[in-house]
Amino acid sequence: MFAIGRTPTQSGCCRWLAVVAVVAVCVGCQSKPNPLLRKHGIDALNDKNLAAAEKRFVQAVEQDPTDWKSLYHLGLIRLQQGMAFDAQILLERALELRHNDAETSDILDALAESLFQRRRMEHLHKLLTQAVTDHGTSRDYLRQGRYMAKLGDVDAAKLAYRKAAYFAAPGDPDPFVKLADFYESIGDTTNAITSLRHAHAIAPGNQRLQHRLREYGIVPGPTAAVPPAK
Repeated sequence: MFAIGRTPTQSGCCRWLAVVAVVAVCVGCQSKPNPLLRKHGIDALNDKNLAAAEKRFVQAVEQDPTDWKSLYHLGLIRLQQGMAFDAQILLERALELRHNDAETSDILDALAESLFQRRRMEHLHKLLTQAVTDHGTSRDYLRQGRYMAKLGDVDAAKLAYRKAAYFAAPGDPDPFVKLADFYESIGDTTNAITSLRHAHAIAPGNQRLQHRLREYGIVPGPTAAVPPAK
């Protein structure tokens, strides 16, 4: 289990209660079931009505502090509002409640971003390392590579992206595309092309990949496709 998501200390509890106090502004709102509030909140997000979405998710969290879906969505809203500290607290609570489930990766993505925005680098490193230790999925390594690259640690980013490609699910070219993007960002054209050819072997009909290969003067097709070694 993630150390970051364990039961909060007394200080952590105080921080959590403070955030709840800040967001609990729906005094007088008519009580509605949380699933309905979440639906209305997501509809508002889809309509780009951040204020309406915030109101729904705040009420849901106030009614049920264990509603991890509302905690997660409210955390995303706080990130958009530039309130990274509040986002971190909400997302840490969501992770406590959903630490080993299908939705864990989404929560981890958002939590990592909140820590990055706050420049809590030690905390961020710990979160990223714990994720690959506990789960070790391609997505966990992609997350690690992305933030290592943002922090300027090229070697760590390269290793993480290569592991993401290695652990890619059969038929998924995305980790190889991300690896190619990384190589391009550091000027390593040779390895960028190799990664794109791996991706092309996995998804030969992908027109975007075909276009990128053509930009390097490579004609898409069977001879351009190089299956990745495992």
